[in-house]
Amino acid sequence: MRLRHRSPRHGRLPAPRVLLVVVAASGCFGSDEPAGAANEPSVFASGADQVMLEIEHYLSRDGIRRGILHADTALTFDDASRIELRRLELRFFDEAGADLGVLSARSGDYLLAAGDMTVHGDVSLNGRLQSSGPSTLEADSLAYDAETDELATDGPWTLTHADGTVERGEGLVTDPAMRNIRRRDWTVTTPDVEVPQ
Repeated sequence: MRLRHRSPRHGRLPAPRVLLVVVAASGCFGSDEPAGAANEPSVFASGADQVMLEIEHYLSRDGIRRGILHADTALTFDDASRIELRRLELRFFDEAGADLGVLSARSGDYLLAAGDMTVHGDVSLNGRLQSSGPSTLEADSLAYDAETDELATDGPWTLTHADGTVERGEGLVTDPAMRNIRRRDWTVTTPDVEVPQ
């Protein structure tokens, strides 16, 4: 999966393989404060080579839009092979443009070469295509593998289904729509079902 320049069209994206970022920063001009002033946001003291605000990217595979990434802040370091994201949301789509799911988190690391991403903090994946209705997966972190188009965690997770059924476990692999889930060490709690004491 590669980051592509935002395009108003759906479906296939322009051919250039250039990483472009839309930046909307307010209050950058007309200030009398010198560079490095004490009131600058903490992101400018992070040691990043570049700080980008309010970004939106289209992600594609084989020239077809497969996701839209939004983030409040993006930081690049060294050779820009890694982008650190803050307050992000990633919407996944299938080849026909159907909405598969939405991943959100407080922070994440995006590896440009592979297209892989690891997200942390208040992680939530909302799958959209379950027959019983949308399900929500919550975890401390999730790792997205662009080649397999799967998300995984080795840590604890909670999966809440539309009918109120709740699953909890340790270790999980899923596709963005949560149609195919491989669980490890999990339990299921079903609403309105009495559990023998």
